[in-house]
Amino acid sequence: MRFFRKLPLPHLLCAVLLGGCQTSAPAAPAALSSTDPETMAALQGVLASAMSTASVKIGPGDLTASSTISVLPPPPGPYEGRSVAKPTLFDIMMRGERCFVVRRDTGEEFSLGDIGCKLL
Repeated sequence: MRFFRKLPLPHLLCAVLLGGCQTSAPAAPAALSSTDPETMAALQGVLASAMSTASVKIGPGDLTASSTISVLPPPPGPYEGRSVAKPTLFDIMMRGERCFVVRRDTGEEFSLGDIGCKLL
């Protein structure tokens, strides 16, 4: 206790606040390193899990040059006319060496595991 009495209050407060402050590297936009069939199958598995569905269909686009993934809605059924469903958008991001996707409408992050990514 004698140690704390010798420290001025601002120094003690500063030490407590800085000691509890943990900063992480900011996330940066990324793209896939490859779009080979194995990578795309793994990506579809992550996206299907993120959307709580059995499978997904990824919209057009070069995922080695763009950080945006669009997951197409299911096609309309036989008794539906036009569908107003919109694609679900995900962003590929990297924080350090960790690659993940962020669902735009919810902000949830989902790890891409061993899928290779590169910063844009």
